[in-house]
Amino acid sequence: MIHEVDKNYLKRCVELAEIALMNGDAPFGSILVSQEGKILFEDHNKIASGDNTRHPEFEIARWAANHVNEAERREAVVYTSGEHCSMCASAHGLVGLG
Repeated sequence: MIHEVDKNYLKRCVELAEIALMNGDAPFGSILVSQEGKILFEDHNKIASGDNTRHPEFEIARWAANHVNEAERREAVVYTSGEHCSMCASAHGLVGLG
């Protein structure tokens, strides 16, 4: 069951995806949310730059590895407008995102 708070986070992901689309990118947006419900980081697709690793989920993994301790990463939740690709799923596993 999806709760109202989850719907709000997912709505933000769709808003970020729309920003990506307006910038000429594929429409993907993602956020990282702490166990307390605070949005820690958000991003949207930026592959139009020519760097095909600029997925928002990958950027979340990079950011989390440098700004969030291991215990907090385990408890954090990633919301995204679409399913992770294999690159992003691997990055999340490697940095220990919950």
